[in-house]
Amino acid sequence: MIISNKQVQNILHLERINSLKKKAAYRETAAIEKSDSLVLSGRAQELNFAKEQALKSPEVRADKILELKQKITSGDYQVSGNDIAAKMIGRSLVDELTGR
Repeated sequence: MIISNKQVQNILHLERINSLKKKAAYRETAAIEKSDSLVLSGRAQELNFAKEQALKSPEVRADKILELKQKITSGDYQVSGNDIAAKMIGRSLVDELTGR
């Protein structure tokens, strides 16, 4: 699965939100009596986010695959070094956030 820059930004945003939620939840529990509640772990929230992204993703696009195969075969498929570097950095961030 290829992860886009937008997805990396979504994950970083989710991490910030989770941190703020944890701080707010801690303050609330300190101020009021404890009651039954459900708090999902960070890992459960990550999995839920990944599931949502997968469900939003389009199915296999055979036309795009065929087009890329033809470009590769003919030698017309060119990718800039900047694009490769951006993908490597994005994947590295995601791996770091997910603990891989």
